[in-house]
Amino acid sequence: MPWRILAVGVDTSLPSLSAARVAGELARRLGAEIVLISVIDRTKAIGDIDAGIGIEEARMVVRREAEQALEQAKAEVGDVPLRTMLIEGEPKHEILRAADHVGADAIVVGTHGRKGIARLVEGSVSEYILRHSSVPVIVVPHAP
Repeated sequence: MPWRILAVGVDTSLPSLSAARVAGELARRLGAEIVLISVIDRTKAIGDIDAGIGIEEARMVVRREAEQALEQAKAEVGDVPLRTMLIEGEPKHEILRAADHVGADAIVVGTHGRKGIARLVEGSVSEYILRHSSVPVIVVPHAP
């Protein structure tokens, strides 16, 4: 059975796309399958009453963005066996749950490399995954 690599945190950010590229290269070298996952963070799908955008419309916009992010990541991965997953929830928890669900042998995740107050306020999904994963995690740093 070939290796299964879960490339996570797929969004349109440069760190995410870099992680997808690295996962693709690893998959080619190992003959592995990639599972790309995008997690729709429910806290991001809030409406704006003043702009006339309700919660359901905001949720649809966030979902469309997640679907587009998966398409961009697929292009970065290249020609390797892959599946995609689109899940709603808190990214750091859903990514680990998905890794268990698909039987991932490794996780590849990008990082923004935030430091100081930004990291304290926003937290670090990649750091959480690194600390709590039961499989090896490859963290791809953002190179500006």
